[in-house]
Amino acid sequence: MELRASTFWMSGLGSGAEAQAEFAAILERAIAGDVSAFEQILLRYERRVLSVAWRLLGKQEDAQDAAQEVFLRAFRYLHRFDRRRPFEPWLMKMTVNVCHDLGRKRSQYPHEAVDPDFLRGSSDPHGDLHSEEQKQLLRRALQELPEKERAAIVLRDIEGLSTAEVAEILGSSEPTVRSQISTARLKIRKMLKRGSV
Repeated sequence: MELRASTFWMSGLGSGAEAQAEFAAILERAIAGDVSAFEQILLRYERRVLSVAWRLLGKQEDAQDAAQEVFLRAFRYLHRFDRRRPFEPWLMKMTVNVCHDLGRKRSQYPHEAVDPDFLRGSSDPHGDLHSEEQKQLLRRALQELPEKERAAIVLRDIEGLSTAEVAEILGSSEPTVRSQISTARLKIRKMLKRGSV
């Protein structure tokens, strides 16, 4: 598979009914082997996959490796995708699985605390400092969580997926996901209160 780097700057598709129909057509072309259609899928989801991977793995380089592997697998296994189901949960499940595999392969490492999404400036440097300290504490707290709790809270609270979608992605029941999220939230609150994550 050869993806053209020049297309990476393009923006993704919208989210209305017309955009959904357009995406379904793009998906069909990609399943049929159209590489340019797959590039459009990559452009639509690359930021989200990278964001989830970064939050699950805690290190930007690992997240980039994981995102690359996710899209390689998606391209390789797209023909297995069940068209009756939504595409995004299928891709997010693949992302979680790749992150799980990558995390197992790599030994413990210090977690990088630089998220490209948080590098936006502000007119109040002191406000930025306080906000950045809070973000650092939250990132460390996320990394202290067990893998399944971290995945559940990242997908539900940060990525905004429904509990049903998270359950499908993680291969769990909805009550289990709700329990994992509740437990993770309590642990994060305790860690943030202590300030010693």
